[in-house]
Amino acid sequence: MKIYRQQRMCVFSDLKSVEVMGLNRLIDILNNGIVRTLVLICLCMILVMTQVFFPHLYFSTANRRSGDFEVGIHYVYEQDSTNQISTEVSRIHELGFSVIRVTLGYDPLNPESSRRTDAFYAATRSLGVDVSLIIPNHERSNTTRYYLNRWGENVAYIQILNEPDSSQSWDAGALFTDDEIMSKFEEAYRLAEPYRPGVKLYTNFGPGFVVRSNLPVTMSEKLDFVGLDVFMESYLILSPHFVELLRESTHKDVVITEFGMSTSDDAVQSDFIQRGLNLFKSMGLSGCWLTYWNSELDNYGIRGRLAERTVGEWIAQNT
Repeated sequence: MKIYRQQRMCVFSDLKSVEVMGLNRLIDILNNGIVRTLVLICLCMILVMTQVFFPHLYFSTANRRSGDFEVGIHYVYEQDSTNQISTEVSRIHELGFSVIRVTLGYDPLNPESSRRTDAFYAATRSLGVDVSLIIPNHERSNTTRYYLNRWGENVAYIQILNEPDSSQSWDAGALFTDDEIMSKFEEAYRLAEPYRPGVKLYTNFGPGFVVRSNLPVTMSEKLDFVGLDVFMESYLILSPHFVELLRESTHKDVVITEFGMSTSDDAVQSDFIQRGLNLFKSMGLSGCWLTYWNSELDNYGIRGRLAERTVGEWIAQNT
């Protein structure tokens, strides 16, 4: 037994000696200037490659500045009855949305259109919810002027044009030329500009701005910030690149002004929106506005679906 104990002690002693030698050798290697430089270069390359080829992963896991994050949503109040609008605005407010985005869809020949709009702004005023108003690309100046004269004091943001980089001209299937786009932009800007500084102006762009980058560069000179629309999974993955490109080219803050997914699968929609909110907040953006609260023409709406509860819980935990 004594001999066995001595043998075991010798084995342990040998293992300890090997361990110490291995540790000393590792320390010698790490102390080597060339090795340290190579390690740092490799780590930098991995970081750069991750940002370039996996931007979604990089920004989702990075610890970045986390300031105020504003969550908004587009409400198509024209699709609801006048009596229902106040209830819906309250419901949106209770979930934690701080901005409601609406389209200037006023019909001067329909009295119910005025009643709906009055009901909407009465509800947002009483609850203190900011309103973002979209001036459509083909809206007539007279209608826009009348709308702003009547309800303009109730809005906090005005969107001048919607995705002008890919919008169609009056000719079916034809894209706006740059001259047409800038002409429409200047026309809408002249109507919206008098409402500054109480109202912030912006234009939202789709991924098409990458090939027509002159548009956001020129327009941003008269804007307070620029918007970006993100709809598909591929756009979500590439959105960090789009955001950085817009930031660098316009020198303006970027807000995700339209974000959502049209699908009948509640779980897929809910997961997509939650991942997007986490990503955009981690990137240090100031806000993300969802599309839509309600929508009769597609499956973007979150009202009454899993995403409504998921987004409400997310807002409660993150804003």
